[in-house]
Order: sequence, then C-alpha cells, then structure tokens
Amino acid sequence: MKFSQPDCAHCNGRRDSLFSFCKMAEIDELNESKSCNSYKRGQVVFEEGANPLGVYCINSGKVKLYKHASDGKEQIIRIVKPGDFLGYRSMLAGTKYKLSASAMEDTAVCMIPKATFLELFRTNESFSKGLLSALCSTLDESYTKMADIAYKPVRGRVAEALLFLHNFYKDEQNPHGIINIGREDLASFVGTVKETAIRMLKEFKDEGLIETDKSNIIIKDSEGLLHISELYD
Repeated sequence: MKFSQPDCAHCNGRRDSLFSFCKMAEIDELNESKSCNSYKRGQVVFEEGANPLGVYCINSGKVKLYKHASDGKEQIIRIVKPGDFLGYRSMLAGTKYKLSASAMEDTAVCMIPKATFLELFRTNESFSKGLLSALCSTLDESYTKMADIAYKPVRGRVAEALLFLHNFYKDEQNPHGIINIGREDLASFVGTVKETAIRMLKEFKDEGLIETDKSNIIIKDSEGLLHISELYD
C-alpha cells in the first residue's frame, strides 16, 4: 500500500539508527532514492528465498523476522522497531533472504535501493563500522537465543522474553513499557506453543509478577522475572 513518503531529514528514528552517521548530503540522497510503504498487521514485507533489492528501514511500527520449520511452525528470530535495518546481511553476502519479515502492527517501512546503500557503505567509514558492529551484535543475540532454547526451561525463556519486550516497547509514547503482543507471537518468539505461553503468563500473573489486559502485558516485578530468567533447571 503506497503512502506519502517520510522525510529522512526529519525522521524520528534517524537519531537512533546508523543514519545518524550520515552527512546531510547523504541524507538528501537517501531521501531521493528511497521508496516507502505502509503495512497492516500480518502483511509480509519480504519473504524467505527472495532476492534482496535493497535494505529496509523501519520508520514506524514493529516488524518480526521469522523462519518456518518443516512442520510449518513459525519461529520468530528477531523483533525490530523504528530506526532498525532489515535485509542488509543477505544483501552484503549476495544471497537470498534467509528469513521472512512481516508487520506486527500498522507499520511504515522505507526501502533503500541496493546501489545507494552499498555506495554509502563504501564511502562513509563511520556508517560501515556501525553496520558491521550491528551485524556482530545481532549474531551474538542469535547465538544466545539458540543456547537459551536448547538449555533454558520454558518458564525462564518466557520471563527473559518479557523483560526484553518490556524494554523494547518502552518509548516516549509508552514510558511504562506496556507489552502489546499476540500470544501466538509470544510463543513463537520464545520457542514454545501458544498454550504453554498462555499457561506461563497465568502463572506469572498469579505470582504477582505481571498484569494482563487483553493482549497487553504489564510488568509488575522485573526483579522476580529476572531471577526466573537466570534459572537453567
């Protein structure tokens, strides 16, 4: 769905993104070359196996990156928000997308053409170093997530996910970090089934660790959740 394009120079997410390393002339070039689209919840931004045409930058909303297992079950690998990039690893490696991406809520996403992004990567040292640092960080996060799924009990994984999402959702419009996520997505993010995620939330609510209001989750005792998240048996 096409809509009026945001202006890169006045993008709220720019100060928290790698574009903060860009000079105004580079921002103007990005603004001229990019295209933007809006996505409703559940709409696909790109699919696993597609060829990268550029890099996606989140302007507003939230997007999940996920894979489908052989049984069709979805596993969320990462969740991203305004200022974050999508698809740059596959583009830099010259491979097809390894993950799919879809909107978790009404979302605006800008696509920067491959040639523009690679020129910026080649000519702006601060930008390229920041991008490589971000790549290393996401790889570290992936390794940690895989280890947690392998060794940490589901109760600890749900607690850890809630603490992460609490900080992830916290911003100027949501200073208390109220989490708004579907139970299916929460289960997919944790690496379990929906019924188990719902059961864990009920237990945490009964223990006074959280409150729930429809799809919203409010953290009441972060220290208690932290303790649970650190248990491996």
